[in-house]
Amino acid sequence: MQDDNIKLWVGLYSDPNYFREIHTNTTEQKVYLTEYFNKLHKSYVQWKTWLRIHSNKVQGLYLPLELSDYDFKTPAQREQLANILKQQIKLYDEPLMISLYLSGQLPQSQIKQWTDQLTNLGLIVYVQDGAGTQALSTDERHAYLDDLGCNVGIIREIFVQDKATKSFKADRVSKEKFDSILNEETCHPNTMFSLRYLPSNSNPLKLVGEK
Repeated sequence: MQDDNIKLWVGLYSDPNYFREIHTNTTEQKVYLTEYFNKLHKSYVQWKTWLRIHSNKVQGLYLPLELSDYDFKTPAQREQLANILKQQIKLYDEPLMISLYLSGQLPQSQIKQWTDQLTNLGLIVYVQDGAGTQALSTDERHAYLDDLGCNVGIIREIFVQDKATKSFKADRVSKEKFDSILNEETCHPNTMFSLRYLPSNSNPLKLVGEK
């Protein structure tokens, strides 16, 4: 069945070493991000013809940088990132989306300032709610998210991370929890992470260890 109303966000090149390489200082971040954005733009150029042909199906592009207050905890790091992004935005014709996740390294006011800084560049910004990773307490999560402007989107984590393993492993939330997430009222644009964790027995996207 074809749905002519579906529009996609197309993710550009994602560096498998990103989380290792980004955990560094301001100077080394500049070198790494400059190289990374060059690779991102090359992938964009490769897809540009396809994007033009399917422009009526494409809502925008996702820059696969999961920004974190852990990696960008200083004003100098965030300002440097903003300057790099400001130059990069000029290279793309489509709307650009970027996402953040929180680890409690910065106070609420600075997170709001950071998301405001990014949206003022013209980026569409989404913040992961942290419910699945459980990095923050429920009260901490709500305090951070409630302080964000309504123009900032929220990524609802519909999984529960297994903290007993070193590598990332997670299970689906219960059907009851999923329904409560669906019915939660908010002024923010909402999306979910991810289809793999939809609580359905017929889900074709298997989790690690499932048969």
